[in-house]
Amino acid sequence: MTRQRQAVLDVLKRADSRPDAVWVHEQVRKVVPDITMATIQRTITLLREAGFIDDMEAETPGKGGRARRGAVRPASDGVHCEVRCVRCGHVVEIQDGCCEDLVARTASVTGFVITGHYLDFYGLCPHCAQERGRTRS
Repeated sequence: MTRQRQAVLDVLKRADSRPDAVWVHEQVRKVVPDITMATIQRTITLLREAGFIDDMEAETPGKGGRARRGAVRPASDGVHCEVRCVRCGHVVEIQDGCCEDLVARTASVTGFVITGHYLDFYGLCPHCAQERGRTRS
């Protein structure tokens, strides 16, 4: 793997959210200053095709409630839950199996054999909820 591709993969592995290509470019430039956006986009495509990352095509609320398209993250086992603040963009991955009951009920209702899921919750993080409460008081 080339130095540039490894840098992109390393940035994605350290990300605590699903970053878009612009964010990845900004982070990788700290290590590889001359890397172009075109190289980032080609590398994301290659890493996705090789199974190193998942490409999240759906639009999701980002910081300030703005939609983000094409966010990526390291490949997983097909099970993913997270909660995202629609005000500041803070993301927390949920890894304690909190969705197991929902998966079981979905399988029961639909007859599907569920092999994976991506479930994202949106709301206000504790900090933003507290700030919002203060402004309404």
